[in-house]
Amino acid sequence: MLRIETKALAAAVAELARKTKCPVLVDEELLRGGKSIAIAGVYTPREALIRLLGNAELDVVETVQGLAVMPVSYRAAHCMDHAERM
Repeated sequence: MLRIETKALAAAVAELARKTKCPVLVDEELLRGGKSIAIAGVYTPREALIRLLGNAELDVVETVQGLAVMPVSYRAAHCMDHAERM
């Protein structure tokens, strides 16, 4: 069971990484000033991170090393760029 209370996003993400032993790559600037959503339950690390981020305009991507957090706009732009090359 994973339980993380509402707190600053950076602190919540660090706690998630520590408790799940799943590294999270994120630019701290993306989390600055944000508040997490409290979670309690059984989640994969990705599910838990998505819930913690709440309605922040951030995307969670699984990588070989763990999880990465990026602005939603980055992924949309990357997909668009990839489609244009085809």
